Amino acid sequence: MNTRKLKVVCMGDSITEGFGLGDNASVYYPSVLQELLGDSYQVFNKGVSGSCATNTKLSDGRIVGYPYPRLPRYQEGLAVRGDIYIVMLGTNDAQDGRYDEEEGQDPCSILTDYEPQFTDSLQRIVDDIRRCNNDAQIYIVKPAPILNCIWRKHQQKYLDKLFPHYDELVQANDNMILLSVYDAFKSYKENPLEVLYQADGLHPNADGARMIAETIYNGLKENM
Repeated sequence: MNTRKLKVVCMGDSITEGFGLGDNASVYYPSVLQELLGDSYQVFNKGVSGSCATNTKLSDGRIVGYPYPRLPRYQEGLAVRGDIYIVMLGTNDAQDGRYDEEEGQDPCSILTDYEPQFTDSLQRIVDDIRRCNNDAQIYIVKPAPILNCIWRKHQQKYLDKLFPHYDELVQANDNMILLSVYDAFKSYKENPLEVLYQADGLHPNADGARMIAETIYNGLKENM
């Protein structure tokens, strides 16, 4: 008798997609999560590098940032009608494009200006998931810390401002669980935290990706 596999959809940005980890997808966090969960589960990697939760159109018709909900892989993730959704966004919402230019800053790249809307941006993603599968269990994940990033627009102080929004979202929704990759990384004591990162100070390396997968795996097992 065939037993249906539980479908796990990983939504997110470059950290989910596996940016900088080479062509060996087995080291990307969703692949490691598949390994940990075993054959009873099917894990889908629907991460898109550069994407953000913020989904705002300016009065001139231009779009702020690179909104994940406007991308094909987002629609693919919804179409899976997963049993479990893991949503880890925010790293690209925590950037201030004013650091990219000395003058004439482009409002489309200043995502920190839209921080007050972050809960609503995530809520719209949650609502889309519910429309596809109202019974899906949703995990909202606080992303990894931002270290001394080579791109000055990315700074931890901007991510800090987003953290209360994750708590607000989870408190407002049923069948939703908050996990924190941020806390898992910050509690890492074996070596300096930098050993879990690529040289850019933003993207976790293979060891960091495994820690993300293990953190999410532990969260899933505690709630099943």
